[in-house]
Amino acid sequence: MSTDNTAGSASNPSVEEDLPEQLRIRREKRAALIVRDIEPYPVSVPRTKSLGEIREKYVGLEIDVATGDTESLTGRIIFKRDTGKLCFATLREGDGTELQAMLSLDKVGQVALDSWKSDIDLGDIVSITGEIITSKRGELSILANSWALASKSLRPLPNDHKPMSEETRVRMRYVDLIVRPEARANARLRPTVMKSLRDTFEKEEFIEVETPMLQVMHGGAAA
Repeated sequence: MSTDNTAGSASNPSVEEDLPEQLRIRREKRAALIVRDIEPYPVSVPRTKSLGEIREKYVGLEIDVATGDTESLTGRIIFKRDTGKLCFATLREGDGTELQAMLSLDKVGQVALDSWKSDIDLGDIVSITGEIITSKRGELSILANSWALASKSLRPLPNDHKPMSEETRVRMRYVDLIVRPEARANARLRPTVMKSLRDTFEKEEFIEVETPMLQVMHGGAAA
């Protein structure tokens, strides 16, 4: 995303004043990151395994165990609790798999912990590097040694206690995919079905013809 647009909107008070408070605050945070030479949308961030792979590898791990294994994991923050010297967050990846992240003062340092508290919001995508552990309550977690912002979210996630209306879900499919498991399942099912059909037709030597599929009005291949 271009920083030129950011600078333009930030320098136009009328644009900022017209925004809802949450959107304005998040844009101000993004602008502050850029001033500090922190890229809010870096090309890449550290990632060694998916959250699903971590869940599968360490299933059944006992309570309060430090594995000694260091990984870099990424995910969208859907829960965040900042308390003094220890912060908690829940990361979620594309298929809905979740994992707890823990950031402690003694591991990441004061500067990184303060930045986490002030710069990171629900909906942001982050990369966390640290040791895979289980907490004292038995929750599989990553105990951070460092973290990096992967993508700054400029809009807050919908409130779990106030589900989106059908009209809003249709109009904002990208948000629907973030918050609703059924929407993610359907999105993943469709290409699976299409691949099966394509493989079957290919075996029968059918010719595949490109036709419009992603249109506002149903037509072409989607009709």
